[in-house]
Amino acid sequence: DEKGYFLTRADAENWLDTKVDELKNTGKEIMLNPETVEGFIEDHYKPYLKDHQKIQYKYEFRKLDVISEFLGEKLINDVSKLDVLAFKTWLLKRPYKRGKGERKRTEASAHRYLSRLRGLLNFAESTPKRKFDNHVSFKDIIRKSDENPRTSYISFDEFMRVLEACYEIPKCNRWKRDRSHMRLTLIAGYTTGLRIDELRHITRGMIRTDGVDRKGVIKLEMKNSRNKIHKKTVDVSTWLYNEMEAAGVFDKGDDEAVFNTTNYYNLVKDLYQRAGVSSDVTFHTLRAANATERDAAGQDRDSLQAGLGHSKGSSVTEKHYLRYQDRHVIEKGTIYNEWLERQLSEHRKKVEPEPGDVLCAETLN
Repeated sequence: DEKGYFLTRADAENWLDTKVDELKNTGKEIMLNPETVEGFIEDHYKPYLKDHQKIQYKYEFRKLDVISEFLGEKLINDVSKLDVLAFKTWLLKRPYKRGKGERKRTEASAHRYLSRLRGLLNFAESTPKRKFDNHVSFKDIIRKSDENPRTSYISFDEFMRVLEACYEIPKCNRWKRDRSHMRLTLIAGYTTGLRIDELRHITRGMIRTDGVDRKGVIKLEMKNSRNKIHKKTVDVSTWLYNEMEAAGVFDKGDDEAVFNTTNYYNLVKDLYQRAGVSSDVTFHTLRAANATERDAAGQDRDSLQAGLGHSKGSSVTEKHYLRYQDRHVIEKGTIYNEWLERQLSEHRKKVEPEPGDVLCAETLN
């Protein structure tokens, strides 16, 4: 009004926002309210993550910036279930850039941001002298779709078609070059069950092989991992050993990368399309195929989960990685089928007479 007082709260907030923007434009730092989501992130959560060496904090900071964009001015004590659900809806409607184009965010991508929000809320709750009465458990806010796990699968025959497509030169390829450099990476994913980021970290020094049996192991060690498990040992099949030998992997230095993962997303998508594989299949599907085939072949569940990086007895393996087809059910029933045939054979011997014991009509007369 004429005396310089604000008539409404909105007027005061607009004036304050304008002043903050003016100060920011002049290069001056603005102290944020540590009780707000944005202030708590900058003052407490980001410094905590930066000292926590087990995660790639630079990538996580980008997620926190997005969280601040939506919830920044809200008091962290007041974040509720409705706020988190609204944040997820906002994420799914908000396109993001990849390369030159824009893409729509998937449920899996949104869950990664929600996971970071969960970490933020849990950290705020565990901070000394900061117990929030309104804090709600992340499990009560949003649940992953355990009731509808993914079912996409790539069979061995389909995978072999993908490998054959590696040698085709796509139309309009100005370099006249095939995708054969992806063959080794695809075989590694299919036979080991490792994720693409795990394959990217493997160096020659992590591979131990036996030239006589033509097998071996990969002792993976990731210094900056998003998972709690940072070390893993998986077996190298004879097939993968032969492919690595043919690709000259064993001639590399200990610090040299083994598998080519450059621009893998677009390359694999193109290969799957030319091989006639379902559009639902991704590189990660190779991981599920590996788990399913190992389980059907009779590998014990503990070693299977250790290779996947799942904790012993985890329900994630059964719900999201074992995707049985009809032939898997038949293969898993092989031992029972063999037992059944033995029982039938022994039963026939008991009730059916030997060929020489059968009396002909003339003998009876």
